[in-house]
Amino acid sequence: MWMLTAAQLRDQVASIDPTPGGGSVSIIAATLAVASIHKGVAVSLKKESAGSARHQRLLHLGSKAAALMSSLSELADADSLAFQSYLKARELPGATEDEKAARKIAREAGLLRATEVPLEAAAVMGQGLGVAGALAELVDAHVLSEVSVGAELLRASIHSVLLSVDANLSGISDSGLRDTLKLQRDELEGAA
Repeated sequence: MWMLTAAQLRDQVASIDPTPGGGSVSIIAATLAVASIHKGVAVSLKKESAGSARHQRLLHLGSKAAALMSSLSELADADSLAFQSYLKARELPGATEDEKAARKIAREAGLLRATEVPLEAAAVMGQGLGVAGALAELVDAHVLSEVSVGAELLRASIHSVLLSVDANLSGISDSGLRDTLKLQRDELEGAA
């Protein structure tokens, strides 16, 4: 997805193709949110003397933001792949009992992965909120809005990516696993 132009990505999202869907869109938005946060760091570093404690803290938080951008970029792609895997599993043959059993196992594995990826992404987004909070007192005043915009987009992205989890939970037949995933989902939302 990351090799597409903005217009191509927009058109792909708006198409009838199942991916990228809401989970990937939420993760893409979060990636851009962290990029905005990173911009606040980069601009602030331009004028800061290299030896200062503030400079070192900005470098550290900028490095964290860069790592989060990379993780979220990978998770956006993983979300689409997980959902595609689930869709492929639904198309497996089911004429015999063995085929039905194999299809069910593949479908549940795909659905589980399509639930895990948004949970992983929400956790990474939460880390981004932590970076944004630490930067609020450090960045130059004229780029504080970049950090603030990033934080607001991250909050919205957490809530929106968890909608994918909500959509998938009922399809997970193992009630213990479903309950564990629901608890994880609720904790991530509560932290946002």
